[in-house]
Amino acid sequence: MMFKKQLLIMALFLGSTCLVYAQDVELKADHPEKYVVQKGDTLWDISAVFLKSPWLWPEIWYANPQVENPHLIYPGDELNLVYVDGQPQITVNRSHPTVKMGPEVRTIEHNQAVETIPLSDIEPFLRELRILNKEDIDLAAYVVAVEEGRNVAATDNLIYVRGLKNIRQGDHLAIVRPTVIYREVPLNYPWETSDEFKTESVPWKKSSPHTTDAVMSRFWKNYIDRTYWESVKILGYEVADTGVAEVTRVGTGDVTTLEIIDVKTEVKKGDLVLPIDAFNFDPYFMPKAGTADDDNIRVVALNNALFGSGRRQVIAISKGYGQGVNVGDVYSIYSPEKVIRDEIMHPKNDLKTLFKPSKAQVTLPMEYAGHIMVFKTFENISYAIITEGNRQVKLFDYVKLP
Repeated sequence: MMFKKQLLIMALFLGSTCLVYAQDVELKADHPEKYVVQKGDTLWDISAVFLKSPWLWPEIWYANPQVENPHLIYPGDELNLVYVDGQPQITVNRSHPTVKMGPEVRTIEHNQAVETIPLSDIEPFLRELRILNKEDIDLAAYVVAVEEGRNVAATDNLIYVRGLKNIRQGDHLAIVRPTVIYREVPLNYPWETSDEFKTESVPWKKSSPHTTDAVMSRFWKNYIDRTYWESVKILGYEVADTGVAEVTRVGTGDVTTLEIIDVKTEVKKGDLVLPIDAFNFDPYFMPKAGTADDDNIRVVALNNALFGSGRRQVIAISKGYGQGVNVGDVYSIYSPEKVIRDEIMHPKNDLKTLFKPSKAQVTLPMEYAGHIMVFKTFENISYAIITEGNRQVKLFDYVKLP
């Protein structure tokens, strides 16, 4: 579905004319003294022209109050690298050559400003996906049937929904589809005292919000392996908006009739019905070094990728605003350590390692994969875009301070 175009604009503003250097800024060896902003540039790309660490751009930006819209930069602006008290600063020169064509004033549209990152790469994640908690799921209404006993429904079809409360005829509601559940599961028995957890994402349904198997999983969780499931930490339930429906009849029982008025994909039994998401993202954010320092922040989902993701693709990480992850935060991604067999000194038929295989093992270190920038956060999960990297980002890679 096409979204209403909203440009993600960079607000290049510092609250004081005196810069506070929270981190050491290191210029690239081949940095230019000046750069003319081109159409299609992003702030990240421009920052990378000057800096080894592009997220430190706010440390060197000088917002000239004499320039129109000093907080924004536009194609055609000339950026100049100068030094003030021995520290680098970037200034903007907007005195472009003009041609006299009459009593007209040159204006600059705000929607022409340089984006921090390409908005088109993250629009679906800003508008279509949301993370719910267990209470949201328990209270969520759901599609119990489609008109004429069909398996799926489309625009203008009727759907029948159970669990709707406090609604009136004519109300518009969102139809959403359960996608994956993010959770941390214990690895060591006894489960309740495990000191190791695995972060994972698995499909889920309304009928069984922990796994896709409804009948056996309930029995198993409640009676056989209850301690294990009580030790599982739920990070969030992801849902994807699939359409909008209008209430056409409020039943006397618990079934409400809705007509689908807009749809991205077919509506099926088991889809949830929720209030329309009123989420409005703030387009004015500044890339900055993240501060959430946790040894087990992991990549828990890749978008449209089976084995790995690259630059300008979106991922989900296993921490959110509840753990100090904020919009605009930049983090580094590292592949996990890897334990292999030293087949040079200990071939597979080496009898010396038959009863002590660890003697043949060697641990390869973590390897840098790239940088990400967070653009949407929930309590325990965040979405981020890969801004740069030299190898694929994979599931369960580690998220570290940049």
